[in-house]
Amino acid sequence: MTGKGKVAASTRRRVQESAALLEYQPSEAARSLRTHATRTIGFVVPDVSSIFYARALKGAQHRLAAAGYQVILMDADERPDREEAAIRSLAARRVDGLIVCSSGGGGTVARSIARRHVLPLVFFDNVVDGVGDGRVTLANESGMRLLVGHLAQVHGHRRIGFLGGKPSETSGSERLAGYRLGMLASGLPVDERWVRAGDWTVSAGQVETLALLDIVERPTAIISADAAMTLGALAQLRQSGVRVPSEVAICCFDEPAGGALLDPPLTTLVSRDREIGDLAASLVLRALEHADAAPVDVRIPMELAIRRSCGCVSDTVA
Repeated sequence: MTGKGKVAASTRRRVQESAALLEYQPSEAARSLRTHATRTIGFVVPDVSSIFYARALKGAQHRLAAAGYQVILMDADERPDREEAAIRSLAARRVDGLIVCSSGGGGTVARSIARRHVLPLVFFDNVVDGVGDGRVTLANESGMRLLVGHLAQVHGHRRIGFLGGKPSETSGSERLAGYRLGMLASGLPVDERWVRAGDWTVSAGQVETLALLDIVERPTAIISADAAMTLGALAQLRQSGVRVPSEVAICCFDEPAGGALLDPPLTTLVSRDREIGDLAASLVLRALEHADAAPVDVRIPMELAIRRSCGCVSDTVA
């Protein structure tokens, strides 16, 4: 087995081990202790229209349904005040636990409600430090370093632009840090004109890509921190008459729906969306059965799905 093959096998093994470790389902004895259980789990996300959150919800629902729980979904609309209101509303409905992707707020309210109502609370993707029974996130920094390293070391790019998300959120700050670390590891300078802050939307991807194209020494490659901004970037490149990947290569951290069917097919990190929801649900079930268990911090490792948008001529997973 090659070095890359060993790394990929090791990564898959760590993912499988994490999933096996966290697949807790409450025993009948534990269930009988919760005489007022409603058999419901609250699920709070910043944007229900996002395919990432839809896939995460699917993963959580599958795990929770197997344990006899239903999910109540709440949309925070990317607003901290609505996140707090959603958490309060779910607690008032006497849900048995909470799974929350934070939109930058709700930490104080979540901590207070979890303690007052003795509610298991798990954060995923965008988390709040020091709160709850567990947190599940993607390996944002190392994943971004994979993308930078591929563009720099395989294709020789030295000017690599970055379309980032909200730095106030875990995924935004860690992916930016991963981009900077990846550039440093490849011996490349970071021109701050190449670093653009977006808000996880298609329109932001268009606006910030246009800003990159207006630079005299513009980037020869672009990495986008999420799927929606990538679609905006591709639309702007097409509108500006810039060919991908011969003039500007492009890669994405998140995989949009149909990313492999785009022209050219999009180089991304392999989707772990359902898995992050599955693991978050497993942690809630664990907390329901083991009330005194220490919080668990899970990082899901990433793999690179290589396609033609980066300049490669064939598809593979590395």
